[in-house]
Amino acid sequence: MKLLLDANISWRIAKLVENDFPNCFHSKDIQITQPAKDNEIWEFARKNDFTILTHDDDFEKLLLLKGVPPKVIILKTFNKNTKQLAELLISKKEIIESFISNDQLMILEIY
Repeated sequence: MKLLLDANISWRIAKLVENDFPNCFHSKDIQITQPAKDNEIWEFARKNDFTILTHDDDFEKLLLLKGVPPKVIILKTFNKNTKQLAELLISKKEIIESFISNDQLMILEIY
C-alpha cells in the first residue's frame, strides 16, 4: 500500500504514520518539478502505483476525467492539526487498506 501525500498536506504526516503506512511519501520528496502540480503528482502516482491522499477536490475532477489508476483519498477534515490528521489516518487504516485493494472503488472520502 503506497500513499502519496499531495502538496496541500503537511510533509510531517508521512513521518507520523510511517509505522502504519511504511510506503507513504510526500509530493515534495518525489522526482517531479517542484512545486508539484496536480497533473505531475497524478502522473507520478499512476506510473508508480500510488494512491493519492489530498484535501484537494481537483484530484476528484482528474479521477472523473482520466479514470484509475491512481485511486484518490480525499480528506474532508477541517481545522485539524497535523497530529490529529495522522491519528485519523491511523484509525482508518483498515478502511484505507480495504479501499486500495478493492478494484471496484476509485475514491474514498474520510471525514
